[in-house]
Formats: sequence, C-alpha cells, structure tokens
Amino acid sequence: MKRIETNIKKAAILHPGAIGDCVLLLPLAKFLKESLGCSLIELIAHTEYVGFYPGRTCIDKVRAIESLPLHRLFTAVDEFAVEQKDPLIEAFAGYEYVVSFLGAENEHFEQNLLFAIHCSHSGETTMMPLSGPADEHTSLFYIREFARQNHLETPEQTTLTNAWISALPQDMAAGMDILWRCGIGPQDSVCLIHPGSGSRGKCWPVEHFSAIAEIARSQSLEPVFLLGPAEMERLSEQDKQKIQTAAPLLSDMNLENVLSILSCADCFLGNDSGISHVAGAMGKKTIVLFGPTNPSLYRPLGPNVYVIQTINADFTNPSQDTRKWVEQCIEGILSGASGQKHLTRTDKTL
Repeated sequence: MKRIETNIKKAAILHPGAIGDCVLLLPLAKFLKESLGCSLIELIAHTEYVGFYPGRTCIDKVRAIESLPLHRLFTAVDEFAVEQKDPLIEAFAGYEYVVSFLGAENEHFEQNLLFAIHCSHSGETTMMPLSGPADEHTSLFYIREFARQNHLETPEQTTLTNAWISALPQDMAAGMDILWRCGIGPQDSVCLIHPGSGSRGKCWPVEHFSAIAEIARSQSLEPVFLLGPAEMERLSEQDKQKIQTAAPLLSDMNLENVLSILSCADCFLGNDSGISHVAGAMGKKTIVLFGPTNPSLYRPLGPNVYVIQTINADFTNPSQDTRKWVEQCIEGILSGASGQKHLTRTDKTL
C-alpha cells in the first residue's frame, strides 16, 4: 500500500498537454496543497501555455518540459542508468511527490522515474491518465483518481465554479493599452470573440460569429475578434475579411497578451478551445459553443460559464437557421445570472 508522509511540502506535476488541459488540472493542484500540505507546487509543462501561472494560480513555479531529458524515462528498466549530477536526478531533487500525466501507458516510465528520485531522496509518484470515464468531468476525475491511488479521502463535494486564474493589476493595464490601440476605451463594454480552436471540427462557422458581433454591438457591447496563429493560417482571406468588417481584429498575441485582454473584457464567446478555458477560469462571463466534444467531460471551469450545445454537432454542415443560436448566445452574454449552465438545443438546427 502506497503511503504519503504528512510532512510533504513540495510537489511537482508533469503534464504534456495544451492550454485547456493544463487549466483543468488546477483543481488537482489545489487538492495537493490542501490534502498533503504542499507549500510549493511546480508544473513541468510547455511554458508557452503555463508561463503566466505563478502569481495568478495555485501553481508556484513552472519549468519547460522540453528542458528535461524525459525521453530517457521510457527506456527499458534494465537499460536505464543515471550518473552523478544527472539532469534527471537534479530535476526531481527535493520534491516529496511527483504527479505525472506523462508515461502512464509505459511499463518502464514510473520505475525509472522513481529510481531517479530515490537517487537523491525518498519520494512518491502517481501516474495519472489524461482522460477518465465518460460520465465525469475531467477535473473531478483527476482528484478522485489521485485520492484513490494514494488512499486519501475523496472530498464529498468539489466545486468547479471557482475563479482559478486571477489577473494581476499589470495585466489590466496592458490589456487596456492593447484595446486602446483598437479604438476601444475603458468606458466601453467589451465582448471578446475567439472563433478558433485546435481542431477545425470544433469550430462554429465564422459567419455565425460575425452575425453575433453585429448583434452584440446593437446591445452596447463592443465586439473584438481574437485570432491565433492556427486560425490565421486556416481561415480563408474571405473569412478574415468578414471578421475585420464586423469588428476590430487582434492577432499575433502570446498567451500573456490574451490574458491581459481578457482581464479587461466583460464577456467572452468562443468554441471549445484553450482560450475558452482561460476565460472561464478567470471568472469571465464565458459562452462556449460545443460541437463534437462532450461538455460534461471538458467544459471550462469557472463561476460564469455557459455551455451551448446542439444535438446536431456537425459544425462542418450547419443549416441556415442560425438566428436562434445567435439570440441564445446573446441572451447568455447579457444575462445577469451567474453560475455554470449547460444549455442544450433540442432541435436539429444550428
């Protein structure tokens, strides 16, 4: 039986995922601090996705996953070796606990990781799968699975409707500066619209977002479009022109810039994407359009998240009856109610 010492103070989380995946592990990081008494948690991940976490989340430090020779941990146990002052030994020195979302399917990874840890001190590991059952939100599954493996009591009730990311004063100052260059002042109410996602199949057609931007403006909301590198490459010039005609367009923004803009936004509208997860976790009124993915498993965290889903999840073949969807989105944006909602269309229209 695996046991955890009560004097654990530091833990490391190893995660190879993208923006949204890393947001969804924040409740687990908080659980580690509360249940194990960890005073410091380091996240080893892609820093372009999580570099802004320290000071804004319960993650205290981040380290680039690419900076460590983690590929060596996949080596067969009888071939794995470390040397004095080996970078793998130094990487995990001082951490009483390591939670890894990398290598769970490899029979050698955990044994090699434990060996590297034990070369400097006594420590524990937990290997975590990236996804869980089809009937439980991913963040809740992470907590329950960690508690199960380590014989800890699972919390009777875990809320996912907290604000998990807190903007700093300098974030708002930087965001106001970016918006000012778009002609938007501090007195304006801003609706940030992100029509992209990591997968084309998750994307609502651009013309629908353009229609929403027009309606938002009629309701005294200033729409601003945000496009990342993937969308700039994927979208046709015609679609980009539709966006630029509808509202100001921001592109070539790093994630810290996006967080700064979000800190000044009154609401956010987007597909199932990493940026939607950041917006929701910041406590912003967040409208998320779900198509082929299951919001019960992957909906963004946050106190003001509204999920809109259709039975006809094929975004690549929408019907022409879009007005009801537009009105439903705007109703969610302008609603004064708070709390996470899951709005499901019961007809066949998109």
